[in-house]
Amino acid sequence: MAAGALACVSLGACASVPMTGPVIPGEGGDTSGDPYGSYVRLLPAGPQPGVEPEGLINGFLQDMGSFEDDHKAARSYMLPEMSENWSPDGSVQVFADLDAVNLESEVSADGLTATVRLLSNEVASIDESGKYVPADTGTVLEETFTLAREGGDPEGEWRIQDLPEEIILSRLDVERTYRPFNLYYFNPDGTALVPDPVYLPVSTDQLADRLLRKLALGPTDWLDPAVTSSFPEGLVPEVEVDSERVVISVMGPTDADEYSMGAQIAWTLRQLPEIQEFTLRINGEEVGFPQADGESSDRPRPGSDFWARVSPGAMSPDVHAYFTHEGQLWSASDWEPDTFEDAERVPGPLGAGDVQLDRFAVSLDESTVAGVTLGGGEVVTSFTSPGAETREVLADGVFTDLSWDVNGNLWVVEEIEGPDPEEDPDDEGAPEPDAVQPDGAGGTRSPAPEDTALWLLRDGDEVVEAQVTGLRGHTLVHFRISRDGSRAAVVTERDGERLLQVGRVVEGEDGQVSVGGFIPLAQQELDEVTGISWRSSDQLVVLGSRDGGTQQALFVALDGGTPAASAGAPGAGTVTITGAPGQPLLAGSDDGNVWASNDPLNWQVVVEGSSPTYPG
Repeated sequence: MAAGALACVSLGACASVPMTGPVIPGEGGDTSGDPYGSYVRLLPAGPQPGVEPEGLINGFLQDMGSFEDDHKAARSYMLPEMSENWSPDGSVQVFADLDAVNLESEVSADGLTATVRLLSNEVASIDESGKYVPADTGTVLEETFTLAREGGDPEGEWRIQDLPEEIILSRLDVERTYRPFNLYYFNPDGTALVPDPVYLPVSTDQLADRLLRKLALGPTDWLDPAVTSSFPEGLVPEVEVDSERVVISVMGPTDADEYSMGAQIAWTLRQLPEIQEFTLRINGEEVGFPQADGESSDRPRPGSDFWARVSPGAMSPDVHAYFTHEGQLWSASDWEPDTFEDAERVPGPLGAGDVQLDRFAVSLDESTVAGVTLGGGEVVTSFTSPGAETREVLADGVFTDLSWDVNGNLWVVEEIEGPDPEEDPDDEGAPEPDAVQPDGAGGTRSPAPEDTALWLLRDGDEVVEAQVTGLRGHTLVHFRISRDGSRAAVVTERDGERLLQVGRVVEGEDGQVSVGGFIPLAQQELDEVTGISWRSSDQLVVLGSRDGGTQQALFVALDGGTPAASAGAPGAGTVTITGAPGQPLLAGSDDGNVWASNDPLNWQVVVEGSSPTYPG
């Protein structure tokens, strides 16, 4: 019966929950959204007289999306004692829709109690911290409700006697009720803020209060190992909110980093357009920020450039973009077609074409270029200054991907020769059987994770091997470190299917660095992904297709639930894509042209060249 029911509901499975949410202004190149937009208040029907057990649970699921008065509508379906004591833990299980739910009931012999079993496909989950995680394809949502007659009367109405602690919502209810917001924490070096996306219901007031309390409590479990916070551990701030101002009072160490705490607050609050200023009190004393553009030093503006020093974008707004032409490295800061004569060769040997590069990456301060030489056998670096020389930093390998973080660290992916697929796995030192991925012809094979090395060159020099965990059985196709250095976007391939994922970067006390905890993004929306880039701290731009359509550029949010949005289609034969905060998208085609777009509907050729790249 379970198999049959699952077959019925699988047709209603949904790839992701379509949502809209705020976009952080100033570092992503987007306009800010209205976090309250599209919110529709639910008018719950409540339990209907004479309804049978399955009908009661069906109505309960419909009214579960009403958050008013502490879930008053949902509590009306429960026996009084359960209604009073029920305290949902804040986590959410998301199913596709009511048409994809199968309910099976069983009534006791005396007719006084019943059980209702719910079976559906799980679309996603939202944990207690607000972290949204898409479910793997085929994940089953199965829950059991216990019902009883009111007053123990055989003619009494059915009511819920016991139920799960999680909130169970349809994707439509989540779309209508929840919005993604970013909490901001620091990368371990304190050089850039890192967004931690959480989903919060907007159906209740005091959104600023709830955001700041979550911020002070610390990051989600997923991001926690990769970031730090300036708030003392366990702190619960006092928050006062009026129409345009927030006052945050904290008690903590006297040596608290006031600027860092203020920056976390400012970047978190700027998502709420109604909040124009805030006041931070530490141990009763109001903190002044004289350069934060407020009416007074103790009433800074969240949107002030004063907080840009640790911007999540981790780069200058006046950044250049780079490309190659006839073996030479060029740069430009203005990508309008009629001003492209301002493009110039990069000083040094790479601009002169003395060393031919297959691919390259530019450090965020634009002082250094790293490149993979033609053939992929060496990685070299060079300063972008006259008289500079190239320096070999890695050799004798097959190097595929390069990217830099804000701390001057260079990340390099190397394909390494795997073990002989015919080697006896019982031999000493032989790999585990699933580490070997022979192809259908029995000849060459794609590299498994054990056949890929990830190198971290600290300050572009000290070579450390970073561990990649959680990708066994997948081929690592693309790797891009986030500019803040705390996360990595990857494209993996397994059984011919490509998957876009994001992982976290963790450094242990012994200096060992690992990248793991991978979470899929736009899991069932993208048919193929051929290129990725960090457009901003909370958004990727990828080259891909969906629903069997043509290749296009797509924006993919890091919150896990917002559906991919089209950024239009560059020219035919596009092979690379790049983005940066506040900058136009750039794409390179296989016919030697660079395309640019400030408007998703308007891509145009701006220069002859290849591999356009922003720093990072």
